[in-house]
Amino acid sequence: MLRTSCFAAAAALAAGYCVAALADQASDAREGQALADKVCSPCHVTSEQAGPTFSEIAKGAHASPDALKNFLSSTHASVSHPNAMPNPELTDQQINEIAAYLASLRGK
Repeated sequence: MLRTSCFAAAAALAAGYCVAALADQASDAREGQALADKVCSPCHVTSEQAGPTFSEIAKGAHASPDALKNFLSSTHASVSHPNAMPNPELTDQQINEIAAYLASLRGK
């Protein structure tokens, strides 16, 4: 009986952890969407945009969370590419949230 109770308690704890982790990911994705709409949409969502849509980015070959984090934390404009995407100067938390939002678009 004690063994069954311990197993049940461990299973409930693990299930609670998984639900909490999913809730955190959903929260990050919602925060990331709001931030992306605010910071990135002038170039990525308008009808005559300069860059790809968020859905296109999410489904692209370089859309892994690590690749997105690296891309969002670096400068892309240079003398030879002056109109390239500027470094949006986001915090690590903001980058994580945008990466979570884009990851949420992959399945859509």
